[in-house]
Amino acid sequence: MRPSALGAVVSISALFPAGAAGQAWLPARGEGSVAVTLADYAFDGHFDSDGSSDPFGGTRAKSIAVEATYAITDRLAATAGLPYIATRLSGSFPAGVALGPLDDGRYHADFQDLRVELRFVAVPLPITITPLVGASIPSHAYEVTGEAVPGKRTREAFLGTNVGRALGRRAYVHCRYVFTRVEKVVPEVNTLDRSTVEVEAGGMATGRLGLRALAIRQVTHGGLDLEDMRTNPNFFRTHDRAARTNYLNVGGGMTFEATPTVEVYAVFLKTVSGENAHRARFLSVGASWRFGGRFGPD
Repeated sequence: MRPSALGAVVSISALFPAGAAGQAWLPARGEGSVAVTLADYAFDGHFDSDGSSDPFGGTRAKSIAVEATYAITDRLAATAGLPYIATRLSGSFPAGVALGPLDDGRYHADFQDLRVELRFVAVPLPITITPLVGASIPSHAYEVTGEAVPGKRTREAFLGTNVGRALGRRAYVHCRYVFTRVEKVVPEVNTLDRSTVEVEAGGMATGRLGLRALAIRQVTHGGLDLEDMRTNPNFFRTHDRAARTNYLNVGGGMTFEATPTVEVYAVFLKTVSGENAHRARFLSVGASWRFGGRFGPD
């Protein structure tokens, strides 16, 4: 079993909570991959601070992301990715809510944030432990006011670890924890730092087809509730940069090895619970190309 065949890169922007972007297992020195992922997002309103459903603020988004990974050594790899996102306001808000300049019901597209990450294998076997460090940097000064914005436009630094275990030659389990330090951009909000835990399990259904199950939990350490922000139009117009956003996403996916160096993949995720979060559904499909080494059966 080759771990990369089971866990193809799914590069989805930090704005949209999805996952499985990094793993405990790295390519061999001099090897790498380039992945292109297309994604469609449906936001059917929000969860309020108590977890109840709120129908207001429906949004649709589509994205294309390119991500590259390269193994500097057998135990150190670098990853970089940049998404291009088109969003539109598909729902509505109560009368009197101040909207943003992009909330006209049409799609508006823009580049989002450049994300870079380093992973180092600290413990190779039998349980692989791979710490990580990285940063997310806005590509430019894109619009952040309103609902149909491409991102939060905040500088972020993150630190965490991947833990993976192969279950024989045909299955695996994987867990990733990341703590993210977020730049302060709203004066009244002291911190929007967050913790994210991703749990994944998968295996080879056939010699070339891998299946996977995913769960992603985010907890934000600070921020405001949506109900509080609705009483202050200035907060609500930039609510993505001020909200205490917690959520749980679950889903699954598949990876198919089309050739020894090309894989195609698909992932579906749904937000099953949340606080001050979007009620979201995500579908992404893509392909990755491995380069730089000899890729035979493992």
